[in-house]
Amino acid sequence: MRRGRATAPWAEFSPIAKAKASEISLIAKIWYSPMPLLLATIRGDLRAAMEAEIRDVARAMRRGVERAGREVQAELRAQARGADFSDKGRALANSWRLKLYPPPGAAPRSFRPAALVYSNAPKLVEAFDKGLPITAKGGRYLAFPTGYNATRGRRGASSRGGLRVTPADMKAARGEAFIIRSKSNPAVRLWCLRVRGASGLGKRRRLRLFVGANVEVLTGHRRGQQRLARATLAQGFVPMFFLMRQVRLDKRLDVAGVRRRAGNVLARAIVAELARDA
Repeated sequence: MRRGRATAPWAEFSPIAKAKASEISLIAKIWYSPMPLLLATIRGDLRAAMEAEIRDVARAMRRGVERAGREVQAELRAQARGADFSDKGRALANSWRLKLYPPPGAAPRSFRPAALVYSNAPKLVEAFDKGLPITAKGGRYLAFPTGYNATRGRRGASSRGGLRVTPADMKAARGEAFIIRSKSNPAVRLWCLRVRGASGLGKRRRLRLFVGANVEVLTGHRRGQQRLARATLAQGFVPMFFLMRQVRLDKRLDVAGVRRRAGNVLARAIVAELARDA
């Protein structure tokens, strides 16, 4: 007959339980006989110890999932900011959102926490992620403002300052608006307004041009602006929109790449959070 002491079996595997093993003692006496018997006595509150360990692991997993979700969200936002958009990617970056389950403030005792990273502009993200073509419906045209139509008088600056004339204004300007083919690109049409008036025609006076419903164009003060204004006056019209039946967006995002790396990010984050409680 042999007698021996047995330690808590979970103490070898869980660092949390190992730290609390001193609170629980398991004394066993084993007799080797034709009918082996095990007599054990537990000192301490085993149920409370296991409940505490479960809560600690659940909290660590919840923190790990949140940490991974924020890393994925940050990477997607960084992609948008570095994609050379006119607003430096702020709008598309801010469209990436994060939801956590269970939500913040709820009891964290769950071994199945989740983080959802999603965009408020899914179609736009998909277009720049895959480089999709955009086609006008019903055989119509897509309208893109020219530099003349920017409120600050700068080409490509319409997103910053808004439009002088909207497509609805162009449709309402009957007799003043017309469409011509672009000389440099036959696939592009120019939606134009006739020059309706001019002021400051003297040699030393600043020339001001008006189109449509008394809308002034070429209001900037760049070098050569007056020369351009005089050429536009001689031309007799101002192109306000480019018209195209289809455009293909350049691929600027790599959402699939972030998705592939998300699994490793999650595993690393959970291991790190479990180690904090060791």
